[in-house]
Parts: sequence; structure tokens; C-alpha cells
Amino acid sequence: MLEHKRLIRFGSKIALKHVVTGRFLSSKGINYETGSNQQMVFCSGWQPDRQYDFWIVIPPHKQYRQSGGLVPFNSIIGLKHQQTGLNLHSHGGIESPITRQQEVTCFGDSNEENNWILQRYSKTSIYDNSGYWAVGDTISLRHDHAHAKKSLMSHDFILNNGYQEVTCHADGHEENHKWVVEILE
Repeated sequence: MLEHKRLIRFGSKIALKHVVTGRFLSSKGINYETGSNQQMVFCSGWQPDRQYDFWIVIPPHKQYRQSGGLVPFNSIIGLKHQQTGLNLHSHGGIESPITRQQEVTCFGDSNEENNWILQRYSKTSIYDNSGYWAVGDTISLRHDHAHAKKSLMSHDFILNNGYQEVTCHADGHEENHKWVVEILE
């Protein structure tokens, strides 16, 4: 029964921690001044902030999943920022402000650029995608868009507002591509 409660489901509220830096994926009503001018996504504190660091696991664009249904590995998901109601989003061709990697934002319209492939983290292109996503699993999220299949990452590069930059970059096998759910509601 305890293992059952640790499983992440569609509709779950989660706090997603960047493994290497120990900071939580976050957003708030701040927009980029360059690039897309959309709402920033960044990593901030070492403790989750209930107002800004919680994301709701949702089905991919134009697909239905039963609320409460388990989330299998190698499936496509979306993440909706709880506080603003905007979707974790990326798009090829728009560079991040510091490293010039693929920009990651929160965006309101539902579209395919909000889809992410959920995989267990692997240093190689061989993934153990058996089973279901649970608290404590080390994962990578790869952007599921035809022109931009890069992986969600963060690093110690700091934006001018003091937050840690979040981008999409490379194929998902670097240490900076590792994420873990610390809190599940």
C-alpha cells in the first residue's frame, strides 16, 4: 500500500527537483525580455515553494487520460504550472538568454510544444522504461516536438534576476538532465 501512494498519476501535483544543483523547477509571472517574451521557467530554492514550484501532471495535447491514472515510463505527458495555469513549453529556434540553448517557458495555449517524453534517466540511449513513475525515480524529460527533441535541463548559469536558467539541450544523457520528484500531492 505504501508503494501505491508513491506512484505519480495524471492530476498529481508534484515538485520537481534538479538533481545536480538541488533546486526546484519553478515559474512565476515574470516574462523573458528577449526571445519569445513568454513566462520564464527557472530553478530557484533548495526547498520547494508551494506557491511557485508545484506542477500538475496532465495528458499530452489532444489526448485524454483518466484523472488518477498511473503514468507509465516512455509516455508523453504535460506539466501545468499550478499557480499560473500555464504549460511547461519549449520551441526550437528560440535561444535562452544566457547559454543560447533552446528556451523553456510557460505558455497558455495547449499545443504539441507542451508535450514531454517521460523516461528513466540513462547515461546511454538504452532506457529501462518499464513500470510507472514514482516519487524518487530519477527521470529525464525530452521535448516531444518534431524539430526539437532536446531534454529539459538546468545548470549553475544564473539569469540576471538571480534565478537558475532552465533550457532544453542535447539528448538527455548528461548529468544536468536528471530530475526527481520530491513531493507528491
